[in-house]
Amino acid sequence: MLLGASDAEFRLKNTPMRRIPWLLLLAMVLVPGVAQAVQLHWSSGGNNLALSQNTRALLIVRADSSEVTLPRSWRLQWTADSSGIWFVAPDSLTACLLDTAKVSAIDPPLTLADSAANQITAHFCSAGSPSASTAYYVLDLIGGSVGKLKLVALDPADSTAIIESNEVTYNGGIVGDFSPAILRAATTHDTARLQVTIVGTNLSATSTLRVTAPDGLWSVPLTVTSQTVARGTAKRSASNRATSGRANSCAETTTLIASADVPSALPDAILEIGNQAGSIALAPVAGDQISALAASLPDTVLFRDPNWTSNSATTVYPKDFAFIYNVVATTNGPWRGLFHLIYIRHNNNYSGDAAESLLVHAWSPDLRNWKVDKRAFSPNFADGAAWDHLHVWAPSLLPVGNQFYMFYTGVDANHNERIGYVTTSLLDTSDTQWSSTRTEVYAAANTGWADPVGHLPGFLNQQQFRDPFLMPDPDHAGKYLLFNVGEDRNPLYNGLGRMICGVAQNAPSSLNSWVDKGPYLKTDYGHTLISRAEAPLVMRDSPIGAPWRIFLANSSYDDVGDNSTKFITEQIGAAVSDTSLGVWSDTTNLFTYLGSDHNLYGWEACEHVQVGPYHFFAGYNGDGIAITRTRWDPSTQSFRIGDPVTAVGCESAIAGLRFALLNFRPGVRPLRFVLESSQIVTPHLILFDLVGRKVRSLLNGQAFSGRREVQWDCRDASGAPVPAGVYFARLSGAGPQQVRRVVIVR
Repeated sequence: MLLGASDAEFRLKNTPMRRIPWLLLLAMVLVPGVAQAVQLHWSSGGNNLALSQNTRALLIVRADSSEVTLPRSWRLQWTADSSGIWFVAPDSLTACLLDTAKVSAIDPPLTLADSAANQITAHFCSAGSPSASTAYYVLDLIGGSVGKLKLVALDPADSTAIIESNEVTYNGGIVGDFSPAILRAATTHDTARLQVTIVGTNLSATSTLRVTAPDGLWSVPLTVTSQTVARGTAKRSASNRATSGRANSCAETTTLIASADVPSALPDAILEIGNQAGSIALAPVAGDQISALAASLPDTVLFRDPNWTSNSATTVYPKDFAFIYNVVATTNGPWRGLFHLIYIRHNNNYSGDAAESLLVHAWSPDLRNWKVDKRAFSPNFADGAAWDHLHVWAPSLLPVGNQFYMFYTGVDANHNERIGYVTTSLLDTSDTQWSSTRTEVYAAANTGWADPVGHLPGFLNQQQFRDPFLMPDPDHAGKYLLFNVGEDRNPLYNGLGRMICGVAQNAPSSLNSWVDKGPYLKTDYGHTLISRAEAPLVMRDSPIGAPWRIFLANSSYDDVGDNSTKFITEQIGAAVSDTSLGVWSDTTNLFTYLGSDHNLYGWEACEHVQVGPYHFFAGYNGDGIAITRTRWDPSTQSFRIGDPVTAVGCESAIAGLRFALLNFRPGVRPLRFVLESSQIVTPHLILFDLVGRKVRSLLNGQAFSGRREVQWDCRDASGAPVPAGVYFARLSGAGPQQVRRVVIVR
């Protein structure tokens, strides 16, 4: 009968690293009983064991005479000379034949945190009742070595109180304190102020205290704000008090409260306490579960730059962008949710702030109301030798613990492109401050597939290596993947400037070093027919159990519509970072995949964000950033954008909304569109030709309700008559996007 197991921690002091200083810690789950104290002694009944030769000893754990059962779990701590202590697990079957609980199995460190804390787990079992008053360990001790042990546990009747046994020794024991032990750790994070409450033993000499990632990739230092000092350190029975090596007058910290300002939600992490002797104690802390989502979100949005105009010659519009949602708080304020767009500004004149030299930051709580910082991040203009002196392009945001990393493409004075990052601990509104340090991490020369010189026609000797996309590695916990595009050095495309997508994985415990995993051969020109593939996006095709897909934009801006975005699909079960040719499908047109959805006309890059039950797909289209609700169809393992899929219970369109052509007859001009809405809407009405080129904008987002007629004289934005053919009128900003087909006859 397996009574249970829990992680146990302990640390051996003064033990060389070539030894494994495991401190066994306990582990019994019994029928709960209130245990005020426990006794620890050798099988002889004494508290000291004399040994001159190698000895297999029996250590007995016993509930105090006034108690019925042992605690559910405990920590067995020890410190010894360099000989160490070795625990033995008898045969798992014979261990369970006695009424006394006995170690039946010992687990070695199972995680990085276990290894760092020298932590192993013992499983106990017995043939008796599910309750036990006695348990024992079998130890192998080296003749002439010295050491001491004690047992600590959390009081089942009071989670702020500690149960502590007497100390036992062999060969008289050893000088020195036991390592710190954390028996309970809890966090409160209602505002930006993170508070951690720790209950444990040997906390008085704490020198370092932090919340950290298991691999140390990020950490948050904590400051102790209060501590509870207990006289005599813990509850003990009369016999324990009489035999303990400590005087009852001594005082020891058993509870620490520590805090730090952390305005971002934290994932699952490790609490680490270190003392001046170099010993540490670790305990897991659960990640934040914070929801600050707006009550409702629109189906479709077209975000436009503040300097957008209807004049295509002077308008400013976004290009490559990052799209992310986070929750953020101030020190005393509640959590709030924000959508963020960080993008390149572009105009056709490449002038001023819209010369693709700055990154803009826009934020909104609900996707409807946006505020914009037009100069949120700029190149390192001051340093002519900087890797990002000339331009900063293609941001990708990655939350890592208490930090947001913004990876981006930097362009130096010689027009060579590299990838690096900056960080911030507060991704908020205009108060977002990016780190002054700009860390270059990845270049074409770090790969075996990207041309380090540059042979793109018109850009000779200019390294093409850009468009990072960052995500956690779904196949390797704690790892991250960096996707990007570069000029393909395949001799087949020598001098043609063809682009291909590759991937790298971060080196252990670092985002500064990346290991090239190679290029995805299915994304080369021969497979995609995209001459300059850009802006990779990696996402699943449906929320659960579906394959991964790598989306790529076509940077040939005259080749839009059904050829603007394509993707390849992973073979289910393969690793995302496996770039082998056979792992990925042939290229699929996103336009075709979505049923020839004309809402996608002009989309040159894509991003995906999930917020609670909402999924949003976004892309820039030469006018703005289109954001549309994604609906998953579990029956076909596919998705649609804009129009609801009733099978998954999505909300309907705006009540009372009507969009139609009035009395349409081919050859009759002007054309008349009617829009009726019982609610206030902010419609955008744009006309596209058959291949997806924008022809004319008729409505530009002015709010109204009621009835409105809009005429089109069948002329383009410059006033020239459009040729005969098929056109599409796309309405957005008024519920799900709607498209009407128009035939012009001359």
